Amino acid sequence: MSRLQLFLQTTRARTLPVMIAPVVIGALLAWQQGASFQWGLFALTLLGALAAHLGANVINDVFDFGTGADQAAQNIVAGGETVVTGSQFLLNNKLSVKTYRLLAIGCFAVALLCGIALSFFRPLAIVFGVLGFLLAFFYVAPPLRLAYIGRGLGELDILISFGSLPLVGSFYVQSGTVTLIAVLASLPIGLYTLAVLYFHHFLHWRGDKEAGKITPVVALGEHGARIAGALLLLLIAIMFIIDALLEVYPWYSFIVALTVIPVQLSLRDAKGDLKHYLQLMAANFNGNLQAALLILLALLVRGFAHI
Repeated sequence: MSRLQLFLQTTRARTLPVMIAPVVIGALLAWQQGASFQWGLFALTLLGALAAHLGANVINDVFDFGTGADQAAQNIVAGGETVVTGSQFLLNNKLSVKTYRLLAIGCFAVALLCGIALSFFRPLAIVFGVLGFLLAFFYVAPPLRLAYIGRGLGELDILISFGSLPLVGSFYVQSGTVTLIAVLASLPIGLYTLAVLYFHHFLHWRGDKEAGKITPVVALGEHGARIAGALLLLLIAIMFIIDALLEVYPWYSFIVALTVIPVQLSLRDAKGDLKHYLQLMAANFNGNLQAALLILLALLVRGFAHI
């Protein structure tokens, strides 16, 4: 395995599309609203957001490994009811915790440098960056450990850090202002990303329970969590429709609400079987990307129509 492959796997870079989407959408929304597109500022925003996202992935693995959540899942993998989704190189002793920590520091340092550079042009950019770091760090780090406390606090963290902050922050960098339109635009995007994490919990909830990590699936049970998941998908669809009616996004973007249908169907069939939960994860991730691409296309069409 090359160093690049090792880096990509350790940081779980395959999840980057969920951060790319809000940053690009926020920038295009600002352009569509009349702001001049600043390519240099956009590049710094995207680089900083992606570096912060990778750092968050790594620090999450460090603390999940430290609390024993991943080891608990690893111990019951043989039963065929769970999978281990993080810190694989810690579990097989290929990399040390120190290496993971240094990698997280490096990623966050890149994000900080981007935030400092952006602050010369947009003073509040560093505020968005610091808030994002705090949310990412205390999602699993003491004393808050929002993901472990449960009660929806971890999910609220994800909604803000993967929806509102990157989209509104990107909008601000391009336009120099924060508007209600940007906030409303961030809600369905953030909720869709929240859904990715929410359904991810089904893959290893038994290990989480043993480690004392009170995820929604642990708190509600599989049946209750499936019902809550269905309501979450319905809320995502409603928010896209509301944004279309309010012309936050173009009116024809209401079609994006249909992307939750395959996810709902997959959720309906996911009843305790790990294979079905993996299929649910894939369906939700694909739905998230399809929604982002449709929103981007709608913004581009409306933007070019007004030129």
